[in-house]
Amino acid sequence: MPQLLIAILVIVVIKLLLDAAKPAQVNRSRSQQGDFIDISEKWIQADNMPYRKKEPLLDDQALPIWNLLREILSGSRFEIFPHVRLADLLLVPPGTKNRKEYQFRIDERSVDLLVVEQAQLKPLAGIILASPGTSQADLVSAQFTARALAAAGLACITLNLDAPPSRESLVGSLRKFGIDF
Repeated sequence: MPQLLIAILVIVVIKLLLDAAKPAQVNRSRSQQGDFIDISEKWIQADNMPYRKKEPLLDDQALPIWNLLREILSGSRFEIFPHVRLADLLLVPPGTKNRKEYQFRIDERSVDLLVVEQAQLKPLAGIILASPGTSQADLVSAQFTARALAAAGLACITLNLDAPPSRESLVGSLRKFGIDF
């Protein structure tokens, strides 16, 4: 009888060890997927790099909103920045379940404009510039961005590019979220 109990105990321990090892094997195989990218400088021609600057940073629809916000916030303790990645604003705490997936989603998204407090560059509100004619994928991305900002305690203001807000409307939106100048 004691041999039977020992055999069962050994089987249970082996099963636990195999179960514990399986996620590590899955993670290893997932990280090895995809193309290998050599980040050393051996493979590039440094004399003839293919990069060109983008002109301008904001398109013709977004630039007037940028200028209006800059005018509204001039002389205040607030500043506005274009195209800030969510990964530069938000963090996924260590130990979060599915942390890599959450991190991946904020790595690939950005806010169109960001209002910060000048002195400490403290983020206050993300601004998403949307258009009713945008694709479903862009709408889903904008919804995710708004939810992520809200979860982190940041305001999110969505502005319609097809019907740009008036100065008074924009001032009201900023004040609604505590950006009072």
